[in-house]
Amino acid sequence: MAVRHATRRYSDLTTFLREYPSTLGVQALVLPASAFDGEPAPELRIDLVLPIVGRVGPLLGQVVATLPDGGVALRITESSAPVQAAVDQLLGLTEEVKAWLLSSGQLVAPGPAPIVPDEELGRLRARIRELEERIASGGEGSGGGTAAERVRGLRVPPVDHLAPVLSGELADRSLRDALMALAVEKQTGLLTVRRPDGRQRWGFWSKGGPVAWRTEPLEEQEVLGMLLYKAGSLTKEQLAESLAIMERTGCRQGEALVEMGVCTFPQLVLMLQKQADFVLQRVLREREGTWSFHILGELPERFLAPPLRVASILYRALLAHTRDMPAQELASLLRPWLDHYVVLVPGVERTFEEMKLATEEQQFVQIIQRTPYRLRELFAVSSLSRSQTAAALWCLYDLNLLEMQAESSGVRERERHVQELLSRRAASRAKTLFERMDLHWICTGADVTAAYQQLKADWPMELVANLGEEHRATLQEINTVLDEANAVLSSDAKRRDYRKSVIERSKIEQSAEMLAKKGDMAIMKAALREALDCFNKALELVPGHAEYREGLKRARNIEDLTAGGPPRPGKPSAPR
Repeated sequence: MAVRHATRRYSDLTTFLREYPSTLGVQALVLPASAFDGEPAPELRIDLVLPIVGRVGPLLGQVVATLPDGGVALRITESSAPVQAAVDQLLGLTEEVKAWLLSSGQLVAPGPAPIVPDEELGRLRARIRELEERIASGGEGSGGGTAAERVRGLRVPPVDHLAPVLSGELADRSLRDALMALAVEKQTGLLTVRRPDGRQRWGFWSKGGPVAWRTEPLEEQEVLGMLLYKAGSLTKEQLAESLAIMERTGCRQGEALVEMGVCTFPQLVLMLQKQADFVLQRVLREREGTWSFHILGELPERFLAPPLRVASILYRALLAHTRDMPAQELASLLRPWLDHYVVLVPGVERTFEEMKLATEEQQFVQIIQRTPYRLRELFAVSSLSRSQTAAALWCLYDLNLLEMQAESSGVRERERHVQELLSRRAASRAKTLFERMDLHWICTGADVTAAYQQLKADWPMELVANLGEEHRATLQEINTVLDEANAVLSSDAKRRDYRKSVIERSKIEQSAEMLAKKGDMAIMKAALREALDCFNKALELVPGHAEYREGLKRARNIEDLTAGGPPRPGKPSAPR
């Protein structure tokens, strides 16, 4: 069975501090074979055991390369706040020790570092351009020149005589749609991007994702050495030394860095992936120029970095975008499809596997794969929250991984409506009034009103005309239960009294306290909407609580100041 959990132990502080800038500091990690017992899964959860701090984690990492000694190189895809806090604590302690050694005279501060003239960096940049120009002019296929000229650089296969299978403008979304299609179909080939200023960029695709890029004329910020220098992972002296090795031996810059001991081979693999990702993001942001893609049987070279998971990159970018969208805007995008059935596009199952979705997201996709629900039904059966479900649906649909299909068979649609009706009746017979209205017991009057209006709109008596008179009694029962539940829960006083009758008092008070703490944290993060929601719900559970009212007041005043208005005078309007 594949191992899904591993532990990385650092025996001493020096080892951790030496490795941190080139590993965890750039979201990478190398695990020796001793860190796990068995074959590692493609995705691992890793605990760190740090000197002084102890055990922290877990971090989520994806295996990008297997090492000859059985170890693995990972890309860290998700780390918890406690992990970062532990790292900051450890680095802070080293600074305290350093300050004490300096103040006690046991350590002498170095003199001012010699100022490296800007001209030197300029010369390094010019040297990079010179090497690339020599490659372009005589290195490819000429058989002459130095070793550097013969080997260095990515060879662009001749494709001008071939018709591209895909092409379009950078100004529209055609490139993004094409990249998704290439990822699903696992295509290998060459992406050519031409800008109006004459600059060209070639992307080398393998099995659906980019593995490397080449740009002419050279853009120095895309060169591996310059990327590492700007990230603080490479000094000017090391950059100069790598260029000298490249010219002398004909190797590539990454290989030179390995020879210098600046990085290990697994770290180089991760660096090359990050370089490919960096250029891909730049291409996706460009709006002027054209693009084309030619399918190739194989690439002219063998690259170190595995292909990027384009589908995962685009999905995460869209998902991040939805967090900044007003809920009403997202709802309006989905509204035309509420009565359509959501199904996976044929042939994308493998793509979902490679996207490395979170557990809840995987469960959501499996629900869609098993049963074609109407979009409005998915909110009730989804493994995600309502807002997360809406965001995931829009992102996956926008990436052409989902289809919205209208039901073609009237009989089948009627049968489905009947099943939904029976499910709704079962919900109407739930134990508590909250459950009968699909509400959590921590709900406000506004939540009750929204749920009531939505359910009444979903299950009007007019449905009898479509479902038949035999279902009138069921519809009547559903509407009666909704009216009775709403009569109690829509009243603040009745709702709170009813809550106390079905939920233990200690649980109510503990939940309110947790909401208030969450509200304080939201204020610190400037998440004012979340803070207002938390304090409102805390006051819903324990009306009149002084600290909760003060928290709500602080959140509202900050909101007013952020909006440019004066703080609200007096006490906030909150549940009593």
